[in-house]
Amino acid sequence: MRFIKGLVVASLGVAAALGLAGPTHAQGPAAQAPGVLEGVYDVNIGGQASTTWTVSPICVPTVGDLREPLLLPVACRLKVAPFRAAGGEAVMIRGQWQYTIDDANGRTCPDGSTAPQTTIYRFDGYTLKGEMKVLTGADCGQQPAMVVAPMTMSLREPLSTPVTQYPLICEPGGLRRCF
Repeated sequence: MRFIKGLVVASLGVAAALGLAGPTHAQGPAAQAPGVLEGVYDVNIGGQASTTWTVSPICVPTVGDLREPLLLPVACRLKVAPFRAAGGEAVMIRGQWQYTIDDANGRTCPDGSTAPQTTIYRFDGYTLKGEMKVLTGADCGQQPAMVVAPMTMSLREPLSTPVTQYPLICEPGGLRRCF
């Protein structure tokens, strides 16, 4: 009877050890962070001509442990380089990527002078849908305004040099540094 109990305890121990080892295998180099974009995208904003953005992920080292695989876009930003505007970085805010352009001379007034304008792009990394919001102040003799237009993105081509996203290569055991 002791032999059978010992065998059951030993087999449970082996099963538990194999079960705990599972998440570390899920972090192989082929996995990518969900919702993190990479490539050249055609961007269509309601009523405007299509433009092209080059999007590259920038993920910094983080610390993880064996309880959770590092598959989420933790500490990631997207480097966005539109061909007709200043480039910048998109950050994750409430589950969507947000990219903001503050242009001191973005708005042309009726008299030919310029005024500041803020353009905010928000988009979902899964559906590639979002919106563009343009904010203007009380300049040019007009009231402050906000214009919102729908936005869609579609992948045109991958980057010529792919970027390693997530999961990062992590040191083994307990708390670990990932790079």
